[in-house]
Amino acid sequence: MSKTCLPPVLLGLLLAPLCASGGDRLFIRDARIVDAVDGSVGARQDVRIEGGRIAAIGDLEPGDAAVIDGDGLYLVPGLIDGHVHLDGVPGMDWDQAQANPELVAEALQQIPRAWLYHGFTTLVDLNSNAERLAAWNAEAVAPTAYHCGAAPVMDGYPTRFLPEAIRYRVAPWFLVDPAANRPIPEGIDPAEHTPAAVAQAIADDGAVCIKTHWEDGFGARNDWPVPSDDLLRALVEAGAAHGMPVLLHANSLPAQAAGARSGVGALVHGLWAWEEVDGTTPTGAVLDTLKLLAEKGIPVQPTVQVLYGERDLLDPHYLEQPALAAVLPASLLDWYAGEGGQALGERLRGYPGFADKIDNEGWQAPFVPGIARVVAATRWLNENSGVLLFGSDTPSDLTYANPPGLNARMEMDRWIEAGVAPARLLRAMTHDNAEFFGFDDLGTVAPGKQADLLLLAADPTKDVSAWDRIEWVILDGVPIGRDSLSAQ
Repeated sequence: MSKTCLPPVLLGLLLAPLCASGGDRLFIRDARIVDAVDGSVGARQDVRIEGGRIAAIGDLEPGDAAVIDGDGLYLVPGLIDGHVHLDGVPGMDWDQAQANPELVAEALQQIPRAWLYHGFTTLVDLNSNAERLAAWNAEAVAPTAYHCGAAPVMDGYPTRFLPEAIRYRVAPWFLVDPAANRPIPEGIDPAEHTPAAVAQAIADDGAVCIKTHWEDGFGARNDWPVPSDDLLRALVEAGAAHGMPVLLHANSLPAQAAGARSGVGALVHGLWAWEEVDGTTPTGAVLDTLKLLAEKGIPVQPTVQVLYGERDLLDPHYLEQPALAAVLPASLLDWYAGEGGQALGERLRGYPGFADKIDNEGWQAPFVPGIARVVAATRWLNENSGVLLFGSDTPSDLTYANPPGLNARMEMDRWIEAGVAPARLLRAMTHDNAEFFGFDDLGTVAPGKQADLLLLAADPTKDVSAWDRIEWVILDGVPIGRDSLSAQ
């Protein structure tokens, strides 16, 4: 997706302003190109970029192109986060946003830059539509965003939280499950809410995927409607007819087992809720489900940062992290420290059993078992030929502890903690996500590909800390100095 001209301040002082269209040219001299597929690092080569695409790689001459000296730098594809939510400001509900319009405006201007600051040039919003993403994609300095169409089961999660008066208008692509035998509200035509009808509507909106949910409740609640296996299979078939994989929200043992049985395209959470099996080591039904996922090649997004995004609301020092100042305006960080920003954390402290556990064992304690489980499940998949896709679920809730860009960088660390090699992480964030979502012109550094690229001062196949040493973000052929993307 072509961007407009970028202002000189974003390009730094070394280069004249460029536009990634027409005959504009960029030349990268003597960079080491990293193969995102096999993790190898090549000898120094030149890369010519024209009109926003890679025109040639080899021993080249710059001609009249603007030149970046890549000596000592590593060239990799721009990163793809396959699980984000781009509406609003993280940690701020609708009423709070209405009460703070200037704060919201400042935050929304910085959020796309925060993603680029951490190297993410492509995002997939798993609950959006073409109209809502149009403004995002019209910005000159923003990752390109695509979307999944949300197809929740009628009256199930997440629409369960909406009043019935607006529920079906807010989420118009909901599914009516014949197996549920639930009464149909007046004015709802079940024929418009079959898997085939919903998939057609989502495809017509330009989505690249369909997302549905298997979530029967939180805490003591386990009575919410969930899709039957037959409904999931029918949705998978309907999505395939339009080239759209079905992504299933599933973080519990019953949910992931249903996804594995039904052959969904991917599970967009790791496995952290398995109260049916004791301990935090995959055994019994947990192990059986992981084996089935690996056997069928069903990808899993671990999204470990979901749990940290809740846990860290209880951390009294979280907002003091220097890394936050690079991705979010100081005014928003100040608001987070106040009463409005602390509201969700206060609700968590009042959750049944949390207060005693926090008082006796510390603020991290309530989340220790879930984190241990999802890390163990991710480790097992990594070691046993399971398929892992990168997605950060930013933000997963009304939490400021899933900050844009930085949350995905933290998710990288969670993969490493689970034993994933840095080279495999790189592949998951580039080639594998591009292949899964059908982004044919992204994911590798090769002639003809879109020039969404990164230049790093360290080798990302050796150490995850290389992602803290991005020098240049090249967006649609236009180079942007990383420091210019910082909120500071």
